[in-house]
Amino acid sequence: MEKENIRELIGVVIFDGEKFLLLHRVLNWAGWEYTKGGIDEGESPEEAVKRELFEETGITKYEMIGTLDNFIFFDSVRKANSHLTNFIVRVPNTAKINFNNQEANGEGEQIVEHDQFKWFFPKEAIEALTHDNQKETLKKAIELLGIGVE
Repeated sequence: MEKENIRELIGVVIFDGEKFLLLHRVLNWAGWEYTKGGIDEGESPEEAVKRELFEETGITKYEMIGTLDNFIFFDSVRKANSHLTNFIVRVPNTAKINFNNQEANGEGEQIVEHDQFKWFFPKEAIEALTHDNQKETLKKAIELLGIGVE
């Protein structure tokens, strides 16, 4: 598989020391997910994490804990293969979440990707996530953090 045919993406599991932040997606499909997005031209994965956290949640202060996993999958919306690297970050439990920084389209109108957020305990977060691959990544985060699922 040629590298240039693969879209590079990052995912960000957000943990506040007790709960995980999930976003309710409304663009292209509806359900719960963690922060994710494409890596822009010339941007490092870590820079993409910082940008996506700000765009999707308004979070600017976080501690990078590390990389959780990565895999290639077929994006049915874009009809292209994508390489996703998932990271985990810790944020203060006082972090204020907002959707005011979502991207704008070519006409300057804000694209609404998410309409709500919720902090979930580990077991609830696994159950709430829409996609199985995200459930597996969250299980890896829980194991890495050494926390219980109950």
